Amino acid sequence: MKKTIYLLFVMTACPLLLLLAGCSHTPNWSDYVSEYRSQIFEGTEGEYSVFATFSRREYPYEADGNAGTMQDIFETTLTVPDNTKLYMIKYSVNNTPYQSELAFDSVNMTHSCSLSLPEPTQNEIIFQIFDAENTENELLCITATSVRAENTLLLDELLNRVSAEDDEKFTQLSSGKIFNGEIYVRLLNEDGLNYFYVGLIDRAGSIRSYLVDAQTGKILATR
Repeated sequence: MKKTIYLLFVMTACPLLLLLAGCSHTPNWSDYVSEYRSQIFEGTEGEYSVFATFSRREYPYEADGNAGTMQDIFETTLTVPDNTKLYMIKYSVNNTPYQSELAFDSVNMTHSCSLSLPEPTQNEIIFQIFDAENTENELLCITATSVRAENTLLLDELLNRVSAEDDEKFTQLSSGKIFNGEIYVRLLNEDGLNYFYVGLIDRAGSIRSYLVDAQTGKILATR
């Protein structure tokens, strides 16, 4: 009788264990993300405009198929009518004040800076713009608003849906629970709509790119 019960237990449990084991052989895709841009803030005041992003990104930043140690980066780009001046900005993120002088990019004709700080939790950020040579004189304020929609997919769900749609490529770069590459994920905004760029980089540096609907995870284009 005991032997019969034991055999019944083994016959019932084994398929379940095999199923669980099969599931566990899928990599945790987010462990292999080496860049994740999750926020974009945009604002305009007259001829001045601000474009700010928050990302978690590996350092040093290398497209070598290996995800490295991540750091938080908040990047701000300012477009102005007068590029003969240098500028400074002040703003608050999560009730903590920050300020920085901006470096001029003569190729893109913009002024920019980057700071390591936590991901903003607010929907708006007010940027105070100053002439760097006269920081007592505020030129203007620009309110930049987050373009990320409330129903935008979180990272884990996004990657689960993309990997399910192109299972062949994700499986090709996987060995059991190990993913032999790194993943870039960048929030995009075009005409008020959210998208994600998702890039798979293998150890040889080859890249497979996807344009993904940010709300559904559906792949819209592949390159």
